[in-house]
Amino acid sequence: MVTYPIHVKRDAYRGANPKRRFKALETNRIAFELEEYINPQLKAQTEPVKNYSYYEIANATGYSETVVRDLCFCIDCGHHGFTAIKHGMSYEEAMASLGF
Repeated sequence: MVTYPIHVKRDAYRGANPKRRFKALETNRIAFELEEYINPQLKAQTEPVKNYSYYEIANATGYSETVVRDLCFCIDCGHHGFTAIKHGMSYEEAMASLGF
């Protein structure tokens, strides 16, 4: 499970190939926009534990689910999304509030 803030992976290519460099810049721009969309939601989260699906993020941001999944997979390695704990709560507190 993740907590606020999250970081979406970036493409670190800095080589001489202009096509690859442009693709890396585009990937990094999308990654930034995904962070800008996801992090405010995580900070405002009221539930102790909440699931965020790549499908919902893709719908809200206008990117394909495949692009969102490829970039956000590193957040929590979920194939359909990720689970977040409310900002300011520990894992133990979140589980206790759910009755575990």
